[in-house]
Amino acid sequence: MDEKSIDIEKLAPDLLLKRGVPVPVTAPLFLRIFRKKNFKLVLFHPTGRTLLKIALKYLSMGAINDKDLSLPEAVKAYADHGKKVHEIVALGFLNSPYLNWLHKPLAWWLRGRLTEQHFLFLFNILITHGGVEDFIATIRLIRRTRITKPMVNPSPKEKAS
Repeated sequence: MDEKSIDIEKLAPDLLLKRGVPVPVTAPLFLRIFRKKNFKLVLFHPTGRTLLKIALKYLSMGAINDKDLSLPEAVKAYADHGKKVHEIVALGFLNSPYLNWLHKPLAWWLRGRLTEQHFLFLFNILITHGGVEDFIATIRLIRRTRITKPMVNPSPKEKAS
């Protein structure tokens, strides 16, 4: 692989979130009265506030050691953290400071409409390409650049002149 193909692979998920990832779902009962059977939820880049809430939920899950993970341990990890994954995806869909309080009911409703593969795909996009990599790059850039020179004690000759 050359550098151009690697750059395209890095930009593909970013472009997905920029344009929005549409997810078709079955409409709830109150919309079916108006003959609306399906509609699309669209997942865009999360705002700073939403990304912060997603990061806090993700960190509350803790690290899962996936090496030598047996089936009962995997099922236990899913039972412990499955709802949090669904809530993170719901936060990504809402992406608004005024609607974020609805993330738990939306996660509950989406649990009955989407498969776990959909949830994990959307979760992966949000966590890995939601904006954290830009934050990491900025922190690394700030660490490398020196804004001011460190103060060094002048030698006795420099003091005299």
